[in-house]
Amino acid sequence: MSRIRCNIDNLDKVIGDILEEYGDNVSKATQEAVRKVAKNAKQEVSDASPVSKYGKKKGRYKKGWATKEETVNRMRADIIIHNRTDYQLTHLLEKGHILKRGGRTLGRVPAKVHIAPVEERAIKNLEEAIEKIAKG
Repeated sequence: MSRIRCNIDNLDKVIGDILEEYGDNVSKATQEAVRKVAKNAKQEVSDASPVSKYGKKKGRYKKGWATKEETVNRMRADIIIHNRTDYQLTHLLEKGHILKRGGRTLGRVPAKVHIAPVEERAIKNLEEAIEKIAKG
């Protein structure tokens, strides 16, 4: 840390400048941490996604995961992980569903939980990264 000499008249300006610089550094580091955690979480959810064995759409759901930066500014960084190809399947696969054909119920398709564990790990990783940034 460098020494800054000032007189009492401009002490408030010097302290304000130091705090603003610190806030900018923490904000940039936090945004980078959010991007890194989102990228890792996208890869994890893609790896954990089930793949269809049938039809023309083999692996389309698994390949469809993407990240989207919603809001990134000094005070906020929102990055959304979503499935751009088969977004309708996320709830059905995660929660399970009833299989119906021609009005008849054929059975229940069990849940293939693959999003919730990745979300929990991403939250934990982001909290750890932010704590590390805050401690310096």
